[in-house]
Amino acid sequence: MFIKDFKITITAKKVPVNINNEIIEYIQDISLPNTHLQCKIFFKENLIAQGIVIDFYKEFEIIKDFNNNLFTHILTFNYNGKNYQSFTKFGQKIYEMKYLNNPPIEDIKREQYLNEIIFHFNGYLAYLKKRHSNLKITFIPSKSNIPEDLSDKLAVINYLSTKEIIKKKDSIESKNITKLSAHQFNKYFINLTNINTNNTFLVIDDVIGTTASLCEVMYKLYNFNKRINYFFVPVKDVKR
Repeated sequence: MFIKDFKITITAKKVPVNINNEIIEYIQDISLPNTHLQCKIFFKENLIAQGIVIDFYKEFEIIKDFNNNLFTHILTFNYNGKNYQSFTKFGQKIYEMKYLNNPPIEDIKREQYLNEIIFHFNGYLAYLKKRHSNLKITFIPSKSNIPEDLSDKLAVINYLSTKEIIKKKDSIESKNITKLSAHQFNKYFINLTNINTNNTFLVIDDVIGTTASLCEVMYKLYNFNKRINYFFVPVKDVKR
């Protein structure tokens, strides 16, 4: 399993250009009814997974350099003499939940943010339930606990069961998808003991960066049940 065997297509109203990721193809479609990103993952040209991302992590614009080449520019704002990158609406919520530690985000506000994310995913989940009678929810573990909390909430609301089957093996990081190795594609252990191959999985994550973790997990699930599985993620990093 090599990185060159994967391809991810991401269709959205507004898309970045010249990103540092050789396996992602962005497709612009201004006719889409919302800003959600529609994602598909292919392995050796076979569709193995598809999913929804609410929005990009940060605000950006496409501009031209002096040679008329297009490039992606992350928007910034000035506060007290310093420039800061601008997050999208949901990017800001994920940032606060994931990285504010001293002090951490208030529990009431965190619960509000989670519920807003749930609202956007619920319609898609209702659609999946109609198509798949054996739908199971699981999540890619994160120190933020966002994927786990979203999974639990979605399961309760929709009368589905959750399966905590994905575990991180060690501290291997996969920040640069162009340098992934076979070892780095063994970052997660998925316990499929006593899991029925008729199950279809819905995987929850908090942020898509390089897509490395998502590719590995979705490939292993597809290899297990030989069917397309699904994923929900609140935000996608712009330049990876």
